[in-house]
Amino acid sequence: MRWWFPVLLPICMGFVTLPASTAIVDIGVLTCTLGHAIDTPAAPKSPAPSEGREMVCSFKAAKNAPEETYVGVVKAVGGVGTLPDKAAMLWSVRAPTSTQLEPGLLQQSYAADAQTPAGQTPPLVGERNGAISLHTMADKQEDSASKEKQAPPQFVVVAVELVLKVSAG
Repeated sequence: MRWWFPVLLPICMGFVTLPASTAIVDIGVLTCTLGHAIDTPAAPKSPAPSEGREMVCSFKAAKNAPEETYVGVVKAVGGVGTLPDKAAMLWSVRAPTSTQLEPGLLQQSYAADAQTPAGQTPPLVGERNGAISLHTMADKQEDSASKEKQAPPQFVVVAVELVLKVSAG
């Protein structure tokens, strides 16, 4: 009966390992240019002013996939400032390795991950498809990693809404 143990152990271990398709990887970069300010109601529990802006975004997949153009809205809460008048925002788009790159993949609302520890910039998680998330690629202040106390962020993006405008494929 003991000879079964060496045979069954590798088989049982195979059932416990997670498939590679659940690994989260960068699938591309979303580049957005801010546009006109829009009226956004202030959040009732937020002491900081809220601001919304129109934006135009371009998504370039890491794999060979057509570039896509999205229009949308970004909402931010001011830390020590507001969204700049003219700015570009960059996000790394992350999803499971099994994600199929199809037109309109990013079309949905995204909200800041409420489980992000204090002092860290929260990723934006898809509300319809939570497997897709946007992670800021904002530049860090020079020497900020070695400082004991980090400077507060100018603003924190709390929501993004994306609608596919053009898919070049």
